[in-house]
Amino acid sequence: MPANQLENITWYRDAEALDRQEPGICHSFMASLATVINYMEDGLDPAWLMGSSAFAFRIFINMGLCPSAMSMFSFHDILPEAVEQAGYKCIYVSRMWDENAQEKEKREEAHIKIREGIDRDVPAIVWDIFAAEWGVITGYDDDKKTYKTLTSQGKPSELAYKKLGKNGIDILSVTIPGEPNSRTREEIIRNSLQAAAAHAEQKEFIDERPKYQNGLAGFDLWAQIYDRWGMLVEAGKDDNIPEQSFNFLKYYAGHYYSARCYARDYLHTISDGHDSLERAARSYAKVAAFLQPLWELFPIREKPSLEDIKSLAACIRSAKAAEAEGITYIQKYLAGKEKT
Repeated sequence: MPANQLENITWYRDAEALDRQEPGICHSFMASLATVINYMEDGLDPAWLMGSSAFAFRIFINMGLCPSAMSMFSFHDILPEAVEQAGYKCIYVSRMWDENAQEKEKREEAHIKIREGIDRDVPAIVWDIFAAEWGVITGYDDDKKTYKTLTSQGKPSELAYKKLGKNGIDILSVTIPGEPNSRTREEIIRNSLQAAAAHAEQKEFIDERPKYQNGLAGFDLWAQIYDRWGMLVEAGKDDNIPEQSFNFLKYYAGHYYSARCYARDYLHTISDGHDSLERAARSYAKVAAFLQPLWELFPIREKPSLEDIKSLAACIRSAKAAEAEGITYIQKYLAGKEKT
């Protein structure tokens, strides 16, 4: 029976960012998309990919710092659009929580699309390949009824056909780049900036408010988490802080510090002499600088001191102010009121 395995595909690492001591692409969907596009074509620009998709401008925060925040948005609205913004038509198959009656039908449809993609030398980006993160399907084997995969840690693995969309989180999401689309550079830029402005104002859907927040309000919730920790430490009750929350410090810091580094670089690239975009790029450079200490300060399992907690809360609030400034410049550009 048929089998096909793509060769020489490796998980994408942004070597230049790593050389600068920046985290590189952390969101597992975007890292998966970077892996796929880097396999398909030469010369991937990670800042363009992160910026054009608007993931450089997004933030999702859970009040307990649960990593689930990174996937609490509308898959259907955001994921195919990220592929379209990257220059490709998108093949997308999904089944959400409330569509269990379609489980078998959607899994079979997705399986056909995955096989077709592999046979034309295009990997598939799939939700929950491992540890509730996105990863990449790189091959299939009908005899073993398994897919060959790369996890978000970049490790080769396998996934049984029957586990597609049912590997722990009961959601199916399969995203595959198709043929090149006809979007122009100008259209892509405007779409990305409109998405950035909408996200900042919480116009992009996010599930389970107020437990989760996004946009500029996400910074508020993030800082409030540290405020509450500080109160517990001052009261001598730091043992009441869940240990796993400290384990997630680097996870959150890495996602949003790296994203704002890419926002900075993307805005600088697309500014083309527009004063408002140049100012926005400088604003996002400040956001990245304010978030950098959250990335650099702690080993994953070390509890921060009260002084550090207060310092981090202040950094987050300063980052919010700088981001709000950057969004104002982006809105000015979109309104056509900038100087050139």
